[in-house]
Order: sequence, then structure tokens, then C-alpha cells
Amino acid sequence: MHGEMKREHMHGYMREEKMRKMFMKKMLIKEIMEYLSDEDKKKLAAMKLDMKISKAEQKLELMKDKKEMMNKKLDMKASAIKEKIKMLEAMREMLKK
Repeated sequence: MHGEMKREHMHGYMREEKMRKMFMKKMLIKEIMEYLSDEDKKKLAAMKLDMKISKAEQKLELMKDKKEMMNKKLDMKASAIKEKIKMLEAMREMLKK
């Protein structure tokens, strides 16, 4: 029980630390942005959008792969059930004789 509390405390601390680092990073970026020209700001914004697009494309690919894997898994299960039905029908036929 004590270990769980300690782990939860560490996770809370780590979350707070991560949030603090993100805030500091945002503040640094905001400060740097003040010194950039409008053209550089536009380039930076375009780069951020490119990164977001790339990340979304990767996520889409992962989802497609996951969907394909799930379809294969379901096909295998369906095939196994069909084989079981055939086996049970054959056993039923043997018992009828």
C-alpha cells in the first residue's frame, strides 16, 4: 500500500515537472519570437505545420496498420470457427450412422 502511494506521488511529481518544463520552453520560445522578423515567424509557423502534418500522417498509417492486423485476426478467428463447425458436423454425421 505504501509503495502505491509513493509511486503515485512520484508520478504526480513527474507530471508537475514535465508541465513546468513545457511552460519554461513556451516562455523561451515566446521570448525568442520577439526577436524574429515577420518572415522568420512565418517560416517557423510553416515548419510547425509541416511537423503536425507529418505526425498526423504517421498516426494515420499506424491506424491503417492496426486495422489491417485486426481484420487478419478476425479472419483467423472466423476460419477457426468454420473449421470447428465442420468438425462438429462430421462428428454428428458419424453418430447418425
